[in-house]
Amino acid sequence: MKTNPTIAGYIKESDELLALSHLIQMNTKEMEELTSNLLESEQRYKSLFDHNPDMIYSMDMKGYITSVNHALVQTLGFSKEDMLSAHALKFVSEEDHKRVIEHFRLAVYDKPQTFVTSIKRKDGSQLLSSITNIPIVVNQKVVGVYGIGKNITWQLKAEEEIEQLAFHDSLTGLPNRSMFEKRLRELIAESDHSRSKLAVMFIDIDQFKIINESFGHHIGDVVLKHVGKQLRQVINSQDLLCRFAGDLFTLILTSIDKPDDVIDTANRITEALKMPIYLDGQEYTVSTSIGISIYPNDSTSADVLIKNADTALHKAKEKGRGKREFFTGEMNAFTLERLKLEGYLRKAVQKGELEPYFQPQFCLKTERVIGFEALIRWNHPELGLISPIQFVPLAEEIGLIDEIGRFVLFESCKQLKKWHDGGATHLSISVNVSGRQFQRLSFVYEVKEALEEAGLSAEYLHLELTESTMIKNVQYSISIMRELRELGVQLSIDDFGTGYSSLSYLKDFPVDSLKIDQSFIRHLSDDYFNTSDAAIIKAIIMMCEGLSLSTVAEGVETFEQMKLLREYGCHMAQGYIISKPMPAYDAEQFITNFYTVKNSTS
Repeated sequence: MKTNPTIAGYIKESDELLALSHLIQMNTKEMEELTSNLLESEQRYKSLFDHNPDMIYSMDMKGYITSVNHALVQTLGFSKEDMLSAHALKFVSEEDHKRVIEHFRLAVYDKPQTFVTSIKRKDGSQLLSSITNIPIVVNQKVVGVYGIGKNITWQLKAEEEIEQLAFHDSLTGLPNRSMFEKRLRELIAESDHSRSKLAVMFIDIDQFKIINESFGHHIGDVVLKHVGKQLRQVINSQDLLCRFAGDLFTLILTSIDKPDDVIDTANRITEALKMPIYLDGQEYTVSTSIGISIYPNDSTSADVLIKNADTALHKAKEKGRGKREFFTGEMNAFTLERLKLEGYLRKAVQKGELEPYFQPQFCLKTERVIGFEALIRWNHPELGLISPIQFVPLAEEIGLIDEIGRFVLFESCKQLKKWHDGGATHLSISVNVSGRQFQRLSFVYEVKEALEEAGLSAEYLHLELTESTMIKNVQYSISIMRELRELGVQLSIDDFGTGYSSLSYLKDFPVDSLKIDQSFIRHLSDDYFNTSDAAIIKAIIMMCEGLSLSTVAEGVETFEQMKLLREYGCHMAQGYIISKPMPAYDAEQFITNFYTVKNSTS
């Protein structure tokens, strides 16, 4: 059977149309899916662009802005219209233009760039920003550049605060030890080429410990701020002043031609600190000791220069208040000797090298020796007899003063009991108490233990306390002193007049006697009858009479002084005119000889 060709052709054509229609339907669906994907992609991009917290913008190949996001508009304060079509450099700090152009050029050459610059806000302020330039690539061709900016002003501020904490002292605002050492090393490295000289000065406040103990650390902080402020006013802008530690300040003189330049600075420091400071309503001035080392004369190492300046400072403090010392090679031997002495001192108590010495206390009315003050001496097998001036400050510095104080207390009580047992029952013993020893919670029990171990009645033990020890914590001191008085112990204020205490405190302290410091006695004679020292001594004695306190004059060296003190009404005296401090055996012989001579002349 034959098929009609017309019908057959129609059927074939119909199949083709059907297939084409199906293909068109398929392509339409794919196109819709593609369009949907493109729209979704565009929305994702737009969401990423518009809602990104970073500042995002795009630029054409010439640097003109073609789009901006909300974060950029909000941060800079310009409207979107103000920014579109404007050149990006309009919003960049002028001094950064050249650098920003170079980063843009490299991004155009398909090299992403990140840099920091200041961008302008509408109100005229500037914002430190980290900018990342990313090339816009279409069909493998760069057609523009994206800019992504992050506000790093807060980060810079945080870094500055961290650096401030790391390199500055929070109390005075001065650079600290870390900055001092860092800068000194930098200056030495720079000076290696020019060989110019530098000076390192260590500046220490004299007797700052007494100020702290007398008034408390809050007043000590006031003094530190005062000194820092005064020192700032005398240094040159190129020099570096730091607070090194505690009451120690350091100064780098960055360029000196001769030692006189350093001396001039030291003189200016001395003058600046003559400006008075008011503590508890009273006017005071502070002084400083200064140690100096010179680069490159004394060393080319920062660490050694610091050590040498510190050594020179210790040497200056040995000479008294307000002194200055340049480092010399001989001082290295001094440092080694000091370290050697420290090592010996740590073993001195255990080895039995420390020994109490006793200085007589003479009653000016009865002309009798009525007691002794116990003092410590160090008899080293190699170095011989070492003065307490050398080792007591060292013991305080290295924390041995408590152990030494306990040793003197116990040994003195035992020695006095031996004298009592030998018939000298009228004698008393005075023992110095350090500030650290007194402030210990166990101190009262320690005193009680010493008395019980020796079998000594408490009334014969006199404890000598410094003004600064008691003023440190007045209420605590009064409570401890009352406990000691309840034991029967006698209490005395030592070195009266040399501290920073108020006389109003004196009536509150439960004490029995007061010792007039030898600095007031030194110039007392008939030739100085009307001097201020004589007036002070008489005033102290009269005040003590009103408070029912006995008085002891220290450092009496002449018969004239004895005579005047007796006339003023002073009760007791001690000093070289009576006897130097001596070992226990010699003290016992002194008592025997004294009364033998007295009885033979009476």
